[in-house]
Amino acid sequence: MAKQKDIVADDKASDLSDKKCIHDGHRQRVRERLLKEGIDNFAEHEVLELALMQTIKRGDVNPIGHRLLEHFGSVSAVFDADIDELCKINGVGEQTAFFLHLLPQLFKRYALDKCNVVDTYDNIGKISEYLHALYTGVDHERVYLLLFDNSMRLIDTCKISDGSVNCAAITVRKIVELALTKHAAGVVLAHNHPRGLPIASGNDLEVTRNIDSALSTVAIPLIEHIIVTENSYSAIVRSQKGMLRASPSNGAVDEAFYKSFYLD
Repeated sequence: MAKQKDIVADDKASDLSDKKCIHDGHRQRVRERLLKEGIDNFAEHEVLELALMQTIKRGDVNPIGHRLLEHFGSVSAVFDADIDELCKINGVGEQTAFFLHLLPQLFKRYALDKCNVVDTYDNIGKISEYLHALYTGVDHERVYLLLFDNSMRLIDTCKISDGSVNCAAITVRKIVELALTKHAAGVVLAHNHPRGLPIASGNDLEVTRNIDSALSTVAIPLIEHIIVTENSYSAIVRSQKGMLRASPSNGAVDEAFYKSFYLD
């Protein structure tokens, strides 16, 4: 009887060893495919497999990837999820949840670092790229103020508030004080519409007019107020005032500056 048990145990051990070899071979094939083809042709569950392999060192992570997708709906939603929510998924431990939650922050730091090689933000395209990097992983409304010198070099980026753009969250005085303290020649206001459209509300327009008016009293132009969404942006000031506005380079009305700024 003991021998029979030993045989059964040996069979189970052999099965586990075979499965381990199969999974190890699969992991190696996935890595080789990534190096050869890049990630563009990977399915969503395969992208999650790649991430899961970094913290789950043994076994088949494919079912975990599928469970994550079924629960959260997309790769980005998985990466944006709270650690506690991730840990509720069968097969996801605290270390794996932390790693998945960390990824958007790494993406953001990488994207911002790439943007920092830009010498001047002399057109709205460069600024929008910077803003999209800045809003990576931000799943709620947030307001930023970008401050520029007279050569459109970025002096500083200040978080003004978390929450919707309204007169309570954005104090005009705070924005004017920041612009003066940092010796800005011009500023760009930005806020995001998470999972929304880049369409200005009546409140957005009112806030823009108030800030533009206050800054004009200290001769600092509001270059633009940009609404940022995941894949697009819109410019509020242009729709309200066109291009006959003061340039940050010399403080004088300069239509040529804004034609270049808007890539017209």
